[in-house]
Amino acid sequence: MADDSSEIVREQAESIAATNLKVLGDSPAFYTNLAMSNAVSNQQAMNQLNLAIVSKAAESILATDPREGGADIAALMQLIKAAQTTPPVTAG
Repeated sequence: MADDSSEIVREQAESIAATNLKVLGDSPAFYTNLAMSNAVSNQQAMNQLNLAIVSKAAESILATDPREGGADIAALMQLIKAAQTTPPVTAG
């Protein structure tokens, strides 16, 4: 009977070791998929934000009355310049 119980304990230990090895082996794929999912989700959120910004800017441009003067247009141009991602050229 003692031999049977030690055999069962050994088999359980091997089973647990195999399960742990599988979990460790699957972890990189799991975290890679999780990171990819987060990146896609963040990109979709940024696309929605960009769409809202462009829509609001287009609405502001279309709502500008030419008779109001150049102040509104100049303000819009400053906003567009501020939104550019290209840094200014510096001497040096």
